[in-house]
Amino acid sequence: MGLLLRVSLLQENEQVWRKRQLIGIRSHVYLHLVPFCYFALAINNSLSLSMNLLFYLPVVAFFYSGRRTWRAFFDRFRSKIYKLFYLGNTGMLFTLSLLLGLGVVSQLAGIVAAFQQLFMLYFSVHLLVVGVVVIKIEADISAYRAVD
Repeated sequence: MGLLLRVSLLQENEQVWRKRQLIGIRSHVYLHLVPFCYFALAINNSLSLSMNLLFYLPVVAFFYSGRRTWRAFFDRFRSKIYKLFYLGNTGMLFTLSLLLGLGVVSQLAGIVAAFQQLFMLYFSVHLLVVGVVVIKIEADISAYRAVD
């Protein structure tokens, strides 16, 4: 939790972060509420197409801000884990959009269920690996500040 606060309070420093990068990073931190809310609603229920459509724009915002965040971290620290997260957010952004679009066009409950299962699977894996990544981010930010 401390790292989330620390990342959200990163200072604008032209040598480290551009203002647009900070906006994207902070947005992604705050948009973690989207998968938490979705997960809480979907854990015991199969959500309807209309409920998934309601979540679509926040989900897109979450993954788009994630792409920007991981790209900024990769550009700054050059770690392959950040590149992997960038690619994962990109893949989820397009795959979930495709699944929901197919669900709307076909009106098949199975496609909408696939959207829900994929998003919940992503978030479950995200929660499992976030500890390691948080340690990496903390180390990178601390090391970078030590050099400044």
